[in-house]
Amino acid sequence: MKARTLLALLAAAGAFVPMPASALLCGTFLEPVRVTTTGLSFGNYAPGNGSLKINGTVTMDCGLLSLDLLPNFTISLSAGNGANPTSRYMLRGTTHLNYNIYTTNGYGTVWGDATGGSKQTYTTLLNLGSVNYTAYGVIPGGQFVTPGLYTDSLTVTVNY
Repeated sequence: MKARTLLALLAAAGAFVPMPASALLCGTFLEPVRVTTTGLSFGNYAPGNGSLKINGTVTMDCGLLSLDLLPNFTISLSAGNGANPTSRYMLRGTTHLNYNIYTTNGYGTVWGDATGGSKQTYTTLLNLGSVNYTAYGVIPGGQFVTPGLYTDSLTVTVNY
C-alpha cells in the first residue's frame, strides 16, 4: 500500500514540474535534422608554395527550435574523386591534386566514412542550439602540377 501511495504522489508531483515547451526529439517529422556546411576553398593552386591549409564547418541542428533533444549521430564524408577517403584528390581537367580533410588541427585522422578515415560521432542528450564540427583541409606541398583551380565534391552523410 505504501509503494502505491508513494508512486501516486511522485506521479502527481511530476505533473506540476514545468517542462520546456520546445523539447522535441530531433530527427522526427515535427523536428527535422538540418545539416549545413561551409565549403573548403583553397583558391588557385601554385606549385612550390608548400602545404595549403584551410578550415570549413559542418553544422548539425534541429532546424525549428532552440532547445532540442538530439539523437546520437555520426557524420561521414564521402571519398569524392578518390577511391576512399584516405586518398582524396581534386581535378583540373585530368590532372590530380592530392588533398584531404581531417578531424583535428593535428592532421592525424582523416575525416571519412569508417571504411577509410574516421567518422565524427555525437553522443549526448540535450543540445542548446547547434553542434559544429571543424573540417581541417590540407593540400600537401611538393605537388608539381599545372597551376589553377582544382575541384572535388563530397557528400556529407548523417546517420542517427
